[in-house]
Amino acid sequence: MASTTFTLDVAMRSLLEKGFFDLNDSTVGDRVLDMEKQGFPYLTEYGMDFCKQFAFDERIRSILEASLERCSLGHWLRYEDFPGHVECFRRGGPKAGCRVLTVHLWAKGSRVEYYTLSHLHDLMTTKGRRSLYEIPQSELDRVGSRPEVKEFPDGGLVILDARLGFQIEKGYAITFLFATDEVIANWAKMTLPYSVGLEQKVKNLEILSANIGLNFKFEGSGSTER
Repeated sequence: MASTTFTLDVAMRSLLEKGFFDLNDSTVGDRVLDMEKQGFPYLTEYGMDFCKQFAFDERIRSILEASLERCSLGHWLRYEDFPGHVECFRRGGPKAGCRVLTVHLWAKGSRVEYYTLSHLHDLMTTKGRRSLYEIPQSELDRVGSRPEVKEFPDGGLVILDARLGFQIEKGYAITFLFATDEVIANWAKMTLPYSVGLEQKVKNLEILSANIGLNFKFEGSGSTER
């Protein structure tokens, strides 16, 4: 699946120093487009297969296990372009620590700015329109954080520290958040409609890593929590 050779050491260094790592995977766009054509059916058997292919990609798993040790998938949503707004999922800089990692699956034709080093500073933020934190440009200028522009004509796969500021200028990203156990304990569970087939898909995800869990619960007959 990868279009370039993956090295965990290089990925970890980029994640720690810049706040993100681009896996340079141009195969993502076609699958994201297919998900779009299907109407973004996240909480289905199709959605679980999509999740397995990307959020639980072997390279992503290795970064999660090296960075967070034990964590769970706790959030899965699509974020569209929002020009003029630099956002982040988590704030607090060094005090907050690296406890949440985000996976961006970029649609074809997307463009984003990642504000390097912003994850290393406790920046003033405001509550944004879409339940993310927004970072004023003045704060980014204050700490010398500059944007690194990424263009994804064929789609792309990026993992980033959730404290990192980003601005989606064009397109959208299907987004997964993985958080450590103490963080995920405060998050609501994602509810899945119970079916035997969907339960099996979830079990298939659970066996991929002993250190990466799922913040799911089933609703309906035979329902259980994950």
